[in-house]
Amino acid sequence: LCTQRDLPLTVQSCVLPKDCQVTEWAEWGPCSKTCLDPESPTGNRTRNRQVIQFPVGEGAKCPPLEESESCEPPGEGVPPCATYTWRTTEWSDCRVDSLLSQQDRRRSNLTGLCGGGLQTREVYCVQANAELLKYLNDLREKDKG
Repeated sequence: LCTQRDLPLTVQSCVLPKDCQVTEWAEWGPCSKTCLDPESPTGNRTRNRQVIQFPVGEGAKCPPLEESESCEPPGEGVPPCATYTWRTTEWSDCRVDSLLSQQDRRRSNLTGLCGGGLQTREVYCVQANAELLKYLNDLREKDKG
């Protein structure tokens, strides 16, 4: 005879699968590029959507919640982007004192280093088209007034 101990299960837990559900896409965000730049003419914009129902069990996974696309600056009269360039001062006179300071001071021989020396100059990063951008901004302000 069959014993109670070997009785097969008559009930087990299970999960009803539910697919992921998401909202419609929101509106596109603004373009990251707000000025004209021939070197890099396009920017990016993104849009999002939200999860309404997360997947349960073997339900379908959620699709991407964010997407992006390239875009160009919107509207007419978009100003040019600021551009930058390096500017330098003139080279200094050739000097050996900066090299001598690196020699071992314990040796009292501070004579020249076989004709070698160093020249220095200062280097600055400056906005190359600042005047143009100021002029265009002044025109825009004048048109508003």
